[in-house]
Amino acid sequence: MGDAEQFVKDLVGDVRPLLRAPASLVKAEREWSLSSICAVIDARKTTPQVVTSAIGTINSVLVASSALDNPLLQAFLKRARELDADAALAEFLDGDEAEAFAEIYERYREEREEKGHAVWSVGDSAAFAAKSREAWNDRELACVAITPGPSANTHGVLTFSLPLDWLT
Repeated sequence: MGDAEQFVKDLVGDVRPLLRAPASLVKAEREWSLSSICAVIDARKTTPQVVTSAIGTINSVLVASSALDNPLLQAFLKRARELDADAALAEFLDGDEAEAFAEIYERYREEREEKGHAVWSVGDSAAFAAKSREAWNDRELACVAITPGPSANTHGVLTFSLPLDWLT
């Protein structure tokens, strides 16, 4: 069993009672729509919190960034984890694609100032919506877990689904 699988297993064991309410709501739905329910689990603190959300408004619970989908920004963030943010920024602003990077980085900074720190990308959010439809068809509750990252200012995102009958 991988680290992510074990983390989800342990997390679900901790929050299973909190998942009963959203699971009951999904069980009562007649068809999947953007109003269908999912569960957001914030596991970054000692006591995980569960928020019930509609799929279509999940980005009001989890801040999404359109800039994060850009491959240049993804490469920069990966490099920032390898070095440090300042060194990676200097490297990318001095690289072959400096102008394109500066533009996307500025958009990313504006998004952070306007909305706060993004939890995931708009693309991740859209993929989760599609995954939630599959979960609904399989009679499962779609879940997003925000996990602690390797350092204090980072996090991870895991998506999974759980059988409704097991939760209710």
